[in-house]
Amino acid sequence: AKEGERPKELLVMQNLRDGFNKLRMLDIKVGQKTAQAGWQGKSRMAAMRQGIVDGLTNSSAEGFRLEGFDNRPPSLASMDPLIDVGGVEKANAKRVKQAERIMLQRLPATEILAHFIDVHQEPADPGDAALKSRLAPVEVAEIVLHH
Repeated sequence: AKEGERPKELLVMQNLRDGFNKLRMLDIKVGQKTAQAGWQGKSRMAAMRQGIVDGLTNSSAEGFRLEGFDNRPPSLASMDPLIDVGGVEKANAKRVKQAERIMLQRLPATEILAHFIDVHQEPADPGDAALKSRLAPVEVAEIVLHH
């Protein structure tokens, strides 16, 4: 800064995915009501439609819902949201995506957390020899949850 000027305050941000091959990330929409007519150009009809979605998802029960889940564990990725109507094999890709999104939006917090920290299948166990010099996936999960 020049003499007599206050130094500029900067916020330096880093990509959370930097340095990782795979990273589990959750996209959570917070609020029991997630749309309001007139706010940021939202029409009354669009807000009403969103209100129906809020009522059918976890938003109304716990005040938030899961919108996205990057790098899902195999236990969640293998769930078939269309099993009652013939399974994903009989549905087109658009229907499968819609059904998976609804499945995520209806998950309660306990299940979201359980899937988020699920490391029993991925990443693979590094083996006994490697465990002498590094932490096992379950140990990393335990440390993260402790802090």
